[in-house]
Amino acid sequence: MSESRVQSGAGHGERPAAAGPPAPDSEDGVLRQRPGLRGWLESRAERERRLEQTGSDPDPRFTFANERTFLAWNRTALALIAAGLAAAQFLHFNLHGLRLIIAVPLIVLGAVLALASYLHWEDSERAMRLRQPMRYSWMPRVLTGGIALIAVCGAILAIVDRLTH
Repeated sequence: MSESRVQSGAGHGERPAAAGPPAPDSEDGVLRQRPGLRGWLESRAERERRLEQTGSDPDPRFTFANERTFLAWNRTALALIAAGLAAAQFLHFNLHGLRLIIAVPLIVLGAVLALASYLHWEDSERAMRLRQPMRYSWMPRVLTGGIALIAVCGAILAIVDRLTH
C-alpha cells in the first residue's frame, strides 16, 4: 500500500478529505448533521468508513496498541462508574443526599472518560494513517483532577459526618 488514499495538498494541521465520492448527505464531502438516533448512527458509520479510506494502512502493531489503550481507558471508565454506583448504594451519611455528592461525579467522570477514549482512539488512528504526529491526550489530567477533587470532597464529607454524629 505505497500509495496514499487521500488527496494531497493539505497544509500542516489540516485533515485531508477522503478520496472518492462525497457522502450522500453533503455536496462538498463534509458530513452534515442528520436528526435523530438513526442519523447519528449513519454519520458514525460514515465517519468510520472515511477513516478506513484515509491515508495508508498503519503497521498492525500500532493499530493494536491503539486499541489496547482504548480498552484500558474504558476499563478505567467502567471502574469509575461502578465505584459511583457502589457509593450511591452503600455509603451511609446522616443525610442521604450527601452520598450523591460522591456518586454522581464518579459516574459522570466515567461517562466522559468513555466518550473521550473513543475520540482519542479515532484521532490517534487518523494520525497514524496520515503519518502525522499524535497529539497529547488531555484525559490523564482530567482523570487525575477529577479523582483528586472527588477524594477531597469525600474526606470533607466523612469528617463532617463524624463531627455531626
